[in-house]
Amino acid sequence: MAQVAKIVDEVASLVGEPGIGDRLTVTGPADVLPSLYRVTTVATASVAAAAIGAGRLLAARTGGGPPDIALDTRHAGAAFRSERHLRIDGKAPPGPWDPISGYYRTADGRWIQLHCNFPHHRNGVLDLLGAPNDRAAVERVIRRVEAASLELELQAMGLCASMARAEPEWAEHRQARAVAELPLIEVSRLGDAPPARFAPTETPAAGLRVLDLTRVIAGPIAGRTLAAYGADVLRVGAAHLPEVHSLLVDTGFGKRNAFLNLRVAADARRLRELIASADVVLQAYRPSALDRLGFGPDAVARMRPGIVYASISAYGRQGPWSGLRGFDSLVQTASGIVLATAEAAGTSSPVPLPAQALDHGTGYLAAFGVLDALARRVSEGGSWHVRVSLARTGRWLQDLGHHDTLAHPDPTADDVDAYRSCLSSEFGELSYIRPAATVAGVAPRWLSPPASLGTSQAVWSAPR
Repeated sequence: MAQVAKIVDEVASLVGEPGIGDRLTVTGPADVLPSLYRVTTVATASVAAAAIGAGRLLAARTGGGPPDIALDTRHAGAAFRSERHLRIDGKAPPGPWDPISGYYRTADGRWIQLHCNFPHHRNGVLDLLGAPNDRAAVERVIRRVEAASLELELQAMGLCASMARAEPEWAEHRQARAVAELPLIEVSRLGDAPPARFAPTETPAAGLRVLDLTRVIAGPIAGRTLAAYGADVLRVGAAHLPEVHSLLVDTGFGKRNAFLNLRVAADARRLRELIASADVVLQAYRPSALDRLGFGPDAVARMRPGIVYASISAYGRQGPWSGLRGFDSLVQTASGIVLATAEAAGTSSPVPLPAQALDHGTGYLAAFGVLDALARRVSEGGSWHVRVSLARTGRWLQDLGHHDTLAHPDPTADDVDAYRSCLSSEFGELSYIRPAATVAGVAPRWLSPPASLGTSQAVWSAPR
């Protein structure tokens, strides 16, 4: 119980509410996922934070007091691995990893990780290396080059790679220092707007409109979480952008999917029309990428005073790597997590976390920031900018210190069965991990299954 109490204390610090223990109940073991790090703490705390944000919005809408929140660590751990637990017609979907993705030894005896799950990233790596699409051939080429020079060259080409660093080495890196200066969840006021009036409801985000402009895991988790609390989530992508099918299904619950190409004038105009009546914009492009298209936070706040704009990035808004493409596993590699775990496990090969914990944690933190900002709109008004990053979430995890539970049994399919639900979809019968936590005794839920890309019109589901 003492260890679970520490999780409650972590939640209190995270949401800035020292007395949260009076209305937050955490059950289950303190350690669920085997790791060198406190992954179960981060899973439970970040999922709980999103629920607390939902509770604050519910209280703002009803005029009542903050509701009670309850969460089991085992459910939080399962939710943090939702893509691993997804079943389609009883079978696991194909994994997201391209055969070229992974860790490679370099000429100087170090490790470098390539992330090639999008075809254009893989093809760019192969072109730069002058190698065919064959892992053994890639290994032979990389064995002849040094890790730091290859990392620099790949990053300069806009490709996705990280050299594996030890934790002390990362701590001295200029990007790590830049990330350390940022808050875990950064919320700033973008401009003035009158206080919002939301109709009272039993569902925290019912009737609120969310534009989800994100892909892969972190951003889509944020949108999926808002959908579970009742928001109308319209996911907007473009037909020319690649997707990972299994992740699209896993993170697509409660959303509709539309296509818009922001480089086409008519589509950009349509997005501006959607923003004009939206409550939230979620985006996970590299910092300043949308600014160049006229959809940065300041521009969107002018289009729609009162908007809550959430930016999710790999390495944060400042520092020499702030403009890099990045993914959870690359941040783990760069920041020392995989080498520290390998040392603890007694192996020479890098060992990642037992979940895409930086992605999931960042997604839930973004959802908390959005829900909290929506609650602020009721009392304070204003437009708000929520910023989170994978690297800052990783620093939070590392700051909690090493806590070796690598020998802990990994949860089995039977262990997570209590947290499953089923839903029919166009993809087949889906068995999935339902949303964790309850708010005022009510569990969040998704009202619709995932849908294929481009199957919805770029319109809101219901008029106001």
